Amino acid sequence: MLPHARTGVHVLSAPAVIRQLIRSSGVGPDDLVIDFGAGPGTITAPLAATGARVLAVERNAAFAGKLTRRFADQPLVKVVHADLRTVPLPSRDFSVVANIPFALSTVLLRRLLDRRRRSLVAADLVVEWGFAQRIVAARTPETAKWAEKYEMRVARRIQRTNFRPAPRVDSAHLVIRRRPRN
Repeated sequence: MLPHARTGVHVLSAPAVIRQLIRSSGVGPDDLVIDFGAGPGTITAPLAATGARVLAVERNAAFAGKLTRRFADQPLVKVVHADLRTVPLPSRDFSVVANIPFALSTVLLRRLLDRRRRSLVAADLVVEWGFAQRIVAARTPETAKWAEKYEMRVARRIQRTNFRPAPRVDSAHLVIRRRPRN
């Protein structure tokens, strides 16, 4: 058994899927983008190649250390050893492109979408398939409130075989875009 299998870490390992996430996000030079749960940097590195300023947030000390060494010579990448549940969010406009821990999906969406200041511009998230379906259905008061401020849709299903180790379920590319203010 791989060490990640015991910790619940499932690294997105399909370059084509990662390219689609980044292309969908539209991030580029001068944009601020966060990679929550950056792990070994499989999304961080291609994000940095866009010229965007990247905050790679990682709670695991071993991953954070490896990320810090890997991106030491890249001034546009800042590794933040912190928990996505408590790390301060930017006050300026920012985007998120990340393969987030399934168990923290609701917590992270609440942090991003319930803020009074709508500084989240866009998010391209890899989340559990069933979770994505529930979010876009907007059947609860909370998801309906989010849908007033943000467009949310599932871009595509991501097969479990695109991860190492493979999780038990498929994932989704959840796209979130800030709606224009009324």
